[in-house]
Amino acid sequence: MVGVNGGRLKLLVGIISWPGNTVALLQEGQELLSQGRDVVIGILKYSDPEIEALSRTLRSIPPLGERLNLPEILAQRPEVVLVDDAGALYPEDSPYQARWQEVEEILAAGIDVVATVHALELEGFKEFLPFPLTSPPSLSEGIVPASFLDRASEVELVDVTPEELSRQGISLPPGFDPRSRIGPYLAAANFAAFRRAVLKRLADEVDEQLFRPGVETRAKAARERILLAVSTQRNLERLLRRSLLLAERLQASLMVVHLRVPGRHQEPFPWDYVERMLAPVGGTWMEEEVGDESEVPARLSEIIAAHHITRLVVGHSARSRWEELVKGSVLNELLRRNRHINVLVVAPASEAKEGETEAASSSAIPDLRLPLKGKLKIYLGPIAGVGKTYRMLRDAHELKEKGIDVVVGYVETHGRAETEAQIGDLEVLPRKQVVYRGKTFTELDLEGVLRRRPQVVLIDELAHTNVPGVKNAKRYQDVLEILAAGIDVYTTLNIQHLESLNDVIEEITGVKVRETLPDWVLGLADEIILVDLASSLLLKRLEQGKIYPLPKVEQALRHFFRPENIIALRELALRQLAHHLGEKQARLAPERRERILVAVNLKPYAERLVRRGLRLAVAQRAELMVVHCDVTGGKLSPEATSIRNYLKRLCDSIGIPYHEEKVLSDRDVALVLANLCRAKGITQMVLGHSQRSRWQEFWKGSVISQLLRSLRTVDLHLVPINSGSWTAEVAV
Repeated sequence: MVGVNGGRLKLLVGIISWPGNTVALLQEGQELLSQGRDVVIGILKYSDPEIEALSRTLRSIPPLGERLNLPEILAQRPEVVLVDDAGALYPEDSPYQARWQEVEEILAAGIDVVATVHALELEGFKEFLPFPLTSPPSLSEGIVPASFLDRASEVELVDVTPEELSRQGISLPPGFDPRSRIGPYLAAANFAAFRRAVLKRLADEVDEQLFRPGVETRAKAARERILLAVSTQRNLERLLRRSLLLAERLQASLMVVHLRVPGRHQEPFPWDYVERMLAPVGGTWMEEEVGDESEVPARLSEIIAAHHITRLVVGHSARSRWEELVKGSVLNELLRRNRHINVLVVAPASEAKEGETEAASSSAIPDLRLPLKGKLKIYLGPIAGVGKTYRMLRDAHELKEKGIDVVVGYVETHGRAETEAQIGDLEVLPRKQVVYRGKTFTELDLEGVLRRRPQVVLIDELAHTNVPGVKNAKRYQDVLEILAAGIDVYTTLNIQHLESLNDVIEEITGVKVRETLPDWVLGLADEIILVDLASSLLLKRLEQGKIYPLPKVEQALRHFFRPENIIALRELALRQLAHHLGEKQARLAPERRERILVAVNLKPYAERLVRRGLRLAVAQRAELMVVHCDVTGGKLSPEATSIRNYLKRLCDSIGIPYHEEKVLSDRDVALVLANLCRAKGITQMVLGHSQRSRWQEFWKGSVISQLLRSLRTVDLHLVPINSGSWTAEVAV
């Protein structure tokens, strides 16, 4: 998506061709018009009352039948042209074969274009699909070339759920499926798989923006970048499979590097096999020659820095303890050099068979069979101000027009005039007045909603923490009670509030998000719609005071709303929803039931380890437990006591067990953890990188080194840890 000379192109990519794409196009035009831009409609594909209403205030240059009126557009030279369905094909006798070619002419004249296209029309998109398309050759090969997508300065998703299409009775494009109506098609898993593929494709496009010239890139971007480093064929298949599973589950990129040592006798490296294994995730490989083994850590560190690697995967050392003392340990040196990234050390052997050990813990994604009679719809956004509440209110009006009893339970407009206007004639329930520390606050009136018993209630900000004095501590708990009463709930959520992503968000933005939501709540949703917005338009809205009051704009621009943050959060939201759809499909189940243990000490970074373990567990549908080895005999400092109490609350909120093990001394910690892993059937352990120097490890020992020697059946995930002061007021 590299811009070229001429006008700027913005693409709105729809899941399929439907009126929602046209609505999004016109809303974009209205936004640009409010900024003082000269905007004209070039052509629209659909027409309905909402589209007609949005079109009235926009100037139009009437098309020539199905074609753009290119001569008139070039003569009038507006600043922006709105073009619907850029993939439309023209008759053979037309001067242009497709509409996107006319768009190219407009761009060449220095005129900006906002255009819609649906994913099926994009060249090469079928490579992302997990199933073959039964479609005409022109459609399956892609109408819109990759070069057109590449020249777009911005790409934005127009999401739609199967439920929305079904409610509107919309047919799929001809040839997309042998069945003509969408109803029976949506009963299959194909649409979910297709939607997931679109989300992943768009996430990749957004990810590319982070590495353009002029964009400040942080060491930790939204997308994981995994590097598997191998020097021999020893355990190659196992290392590859673990890396592939991790890449698939975390939607990460994967690179394999073979560090070849000259003079060492070994079989030719099986690159054909590696390429076949990497193909499903689009992985890459490279081969590097080093002088001898001692150069491996330094060369690998250079590769890690050059390719923005966030997670290194390596195997266990093949050397004995005596050989390591004499010749040194390549693995230990690798760990010392890469304490700033995640490192996975893959066990050389499999765990004991299922059933030979006791159950480890509860799943990080509990099998929630709550008596929820109502349905939950979540409007998911990457950041504040993208239009989640506006979209929710718009949908509510459509429900009301169909005779459905819908009310506003709690909508936070933040003083945005367009959002307040969108409430219109919807019934608004009174809020609950709560006095706390001498001040009056308003919250959702749970009892009032239950008394009113509408069919649908709108409730903003699902992750909100209620003021003390309200029945439930968190708003999502209010929502669960409403759902249990048989009332449908429409609600909004920003990606930064998910518990498992809390530390990832802090790495990306430098901001600690205080209000979080257990990941399993997202799993309760019957419907999730992603509300996306391009970075430039979001920043323009912010500068105009449409997101926060003008006095707060400058601070927001310096912190959370930095351009690189917005790009990364958009990518994170796209990937999170794609992962959610993948979980519902359960298309790629792990070969075994994973059990993860997070080992913590009572330091400020302990919660970071818990959340990293949680993210791995959510990605792999694994069982999860947290353990602390107490070497103080119960004599904890006030700070350690505060951290322990917080960790217990955090684990309770997530729904995972927290254990404490009494240990006589530091040197016994590794033994206790190893025995616990064997007893619980643990397959993966998460712990922080060692903070000890080489000499401290020599005199005091290293827990990590001891675990690597004693646990040959458990994968070790080593997480970078940050020093810092403990803040006990962190909200769960």
